[in-house]
Amino acid sequence: MGTSPRRSRLFWQIAVPLALLLVAGLLAVAWQASRLMVASHRAQIEVQLASGSALVEEALGDRLARGDRAELDPIAKRLGTLSGLRVTVVAADGTVLGDSEGDVAIMDNHATRPEVAAALSAGRGTAVRYSDTISADMMYAARGVRRGDVVVGAVRTGIALSAVEAANRDLRRRTAVAVVLVTLLTMSCGLWVARRVTRPLEDLEKLAGSYARGEAVGRRPVSGSVIEVERVAEAMQRMAVELDSRIAALVAERNEQEAVLSSMVEGVVAIDMGERVMALNAAAARLLDVDAAQAIGRTIHEVARNASLQRFVGEALRADTALERDVSLHGDESRFIQAHGAPVRDAAGRRIGAVVVLNDVTRLRRLETVRRDFVANVSHELKTPVTSIKGFLETLLGGAVDDPANARRFLEIASRQADRLGAIIDDLLLLSRIDQESEYPRIEKSPTALESVVSGAVEVCRPKADQKGVPLRVRCATGLRARINGAMVEQALVNLIDNAIKYSEPGSEVEIDVRADGEMVVLSVADHGAGIEAEHLPRLFERFYRVDKARSRAVGGTGLGLAIVKHIAQTQGGSVHVESRPGSGSTFTLRFPVG
Repeated sequence: MGTSPRRSRLFWQIAVPLALLLVAGLLAVAWQASRLMVASHRAQIEVQLASGSALVEEALGDRLARGDRAELDPIAKRLGTLSGLRVTVVAADGTVLGDSEGDVAIMDNHATRPEVAAALSAGRGTAVRYSDTISADMMYAARGVRRGDVVVGAVRTGIALSAVEAANRDLRRRTAVAVVLVTLLTMSCGLWVARRVTRPLEDLEKLAGSYARGEAVGRRPVSGSVIEVERVAEAMQRMAVELDSRIAALVAERNEQEAVLSSMVEGVVAIDMGERVMALNAAAARLLDVDAAQAIGRTIHEVARNASLQRFVGEALRADTALERDVSLHGDESRFIQAHGAPVRDAAGRRIGAVVVLNDVTRLRRLETVRRDFVANVSHELKTPVTSIKGFLETLLGGAVDDPANARRFLEIASRQADRLGAIIDDLLLLSRIDQESEYPRIEKSPTALESVVSGAVEVCRPKADQKGVPLRVRCATGLRARINGAMVEQALVNLIDNAIKYSEPGSEVEIDVRADGEMVVLSVADHGAGIEAEHLPRLFERFYRVDKARSRAVGGTGLGLAIVKHIAQTQGGSVHVESRPGSGSTFTLRFPVG
């Protein structure tokens, strides 16, 4: 049986804290000693200066009172040489009558010097300040000279503080050397003791690090002779074995949950009872326009700044059953959300929060709106000519057929309405064909000279333009080509030019401009008509949408021309855009990729 290594308890291994406390104590004592020494030096100097000013008053007081000014400066200089102090004699009005260090003739009035002012008013004054006369820091002590109740002046003694500072620096230097030596000694002992303690702790750190990295779990030796550390190592090894299996199960479960949540189109948000976000998937982060990592731990009021959604979350946290509600999110783009909420309970059945599922139904709502509007518009647009035709036919059947003049007029009106009905049906069929071709692409595209496309569209529209007196001005870059279906793009241009002619006044020019813009070609049609209000621009390309219904029908439009332009642009991989201001006309722009 082997001999067990000598062991010691951690209680005895506290040398490092003791060494640090000792060093801190030494520093505190050294700092306090330095402060006391400085204070002691200054106190001694103040006593010395006070005694000196008393002696100077004794020697010069009578002369100052008698006004023997000629003798004061020489005597002050002699006293300064003998005492090693700076001696100054000041009259009651602040005039310097004698000074051991300077020329009184050029010295400033001293009535405002703090120590002199205090001596003249209170009898005594002291100050530490910089002297401009001798360019050094000085300590001064001044004493008022009285004869009876009258202040006849003041005497002042001063000394440079350079000697005091030199002594203080020497003291600090000696103290610092002592502190360094003691620190080195104590830290050497502390490091030796600390090494005995830290070696097994380092082994523990390596052991914990290997467990954290998911390395193989097993019994590993820990060096050292500390009982507590060895017991901790054994406990960690037992704990690691237990945790390894639990962590593996949790990781597998978490990965499954994350895979399900990340693949969901619906947004999922988990909320605790404090209305704080516990988890949310990528779809929810996109819907709420937040960063998923930053949202965790924040309240729903911070994450979703929407009063309706916040109220729904509050109701879901209080409800015992599942809830459902429609919510509108307003941001850069309004969204319609179908929200489902249900309570979440722990294993003991206690309510711990709620889960909210957000389903974006914006596209469905918009499609429903478009469908309703389209059905209503189609019904209205078709009903108008049908009603007109039926009305005139009934009039003819009622006897108007026997009146040749009226009968012909009624038949002409019915014919125009039939033509209008035919035009609407033709446009609807064209739109339907374009939609089918965009869904199942069969459109043939080839490199096409845009000059020929534009000239063809202009020739189609020129008779109508000449009849109304609207000039067409064309600017087209020579040799410009794009991969498009020429017939469809020509149809789009015909619709735009025809609209521009319709809404232009006679003599007002319509401009057709074709140019290259990087990898795109731009075809624009501009008129100088009445223009369009900004509120109508977003819906201008909807089917049967009219800015001025009465005027649109008066000029013979079907309400489908711009919708056809938009769909043609999309089938060519391009886009259409409009810019307009009331009174300034409108500019419609088609953009197509070159290749």
